[in-house]
Amino acid sequence: MNAIYKKAVSVPIMIWLALALSGCGLREQAREVDQLLVVQAMGVDAAASGVRLTLSSAAGSESGSPPMRLEGSGTGVVEAIERIRAGANEEDLLCAHIGHLLIGEETARRGIGPCLDYLCRTGDLRLSVPICVLRGGEAREALLGVGNESYGASDALESVDGDLRARGDGRSTPAAGILRDLARYGSALVCAVSLEPSAEADASAGAEERPLTLVPSGYAVLKSGKLLGFLDREQAVGVGLLLGESGLCEIAVTDQAGLPVTLTLSGGSGALEPRFDESGALRGLAVTVEAEALLAEGAAGDTEPEYLQRMLERALEARVREVLRLSQRWDADFLGLAGRLSLRAPGLREEDFAALWPELPLTVGVSAVLRGGGGLEEGA
Repeated sequence: MNAIYKKAVSVPIMIWLALALSGCGLREQAREVDQLLVVQAMGVDAAASGVRLTLSSAAGSESGSPPMRLEGSGTGVVEAIERIRAGANEEDLLCAHIGHLLIGEETARRGIGPCLDYLCRTGDLRLSVPICVLRGGEAREALLGVGNESYGASDALESVDGDLRARGDGRSTPAAGILRDLARYGSALVCAVSLEPSAEADASAGAEERPLTLVPSGYAVLKSGKLLGFLDREQAVGVGLLLGESGLCEIAVTDQAGLPVTLTLSGGSGALEPRFDESGALRGLAVTVEAEALLAEGAAGDTEPEYLQRMLERALEARVREVLRLSQRWDADFLGLAGRLSLRAPGLREEDFAALWPELPLTVGVSAVLRGGGGLEEGA
């Protein structure tokens, strides 16, 4: 496993704590409040010189003023920040309140190691800061283009967090958790977002006329710190089921007449059962998922509950299978299966599972309980 991430969760974290406790990373606190620009979102993109940073304050941070946005580049994050500070019209930058770190897709493909290294070695940012990858664009596009005078990129990212807390097709991913998973499993899930026209704007306006905002877009999958690919929001539902983190999200199925029915997934969890041969060698893995859903709309009164239940189980099984298939194809244990199996079978070493995982035979079973109105009986 890449040694940089093992080192990143040990010595650098101790350095970060020492800096924070000694006040070396908190020099901004001594400045006068009216001399500070409170940065709440940081965007990181690759540049010819190294990295390009885009910083944004929150809207209304200065008596209703629009978000202030600053840019700068350098050989590394620290140099880029210092260059931005030098050109910030005598205002110092307070980075301790950064609420989100947004990384462009191309930058993530090259590797987020410099960002993680910066987080571990400086006291400016907290390791609990959520990291997101912008799907299909550069971070600067989002920080410069999102919102208006009363709404900025930091507000949009806060809305993404709120949306994810209520749903089961994604989750916020703090830097500390990403570091932990990269160190232990060599791969990690990172919240993915995309830049889209706001759905709350004037409906009569064309897409090109509506203001831009950020919306959840599943997960980015990292391996050895580099972006492998993305899981879309449907596949992210499978992740939520396997990790026991399902929230309220809609599942579209059809009834016996072929008409659309919307079901709301209300919960679910997955269990793993290793299969061993007579010699004690791991020969397969059984994955079982249990889920509950509510009938939301669209079902006819004479719809057979058993039919909709079967359709729901098929839809969920397809999502779970696709996530497991990608994990094996990419040879990336972004679900942390090795750690969970080591609890079920103490004799199974995580490194042994990692070597077997890409070709390990799987069986997947999903059972669902459908509750709600329409023509369905409660608990059907």
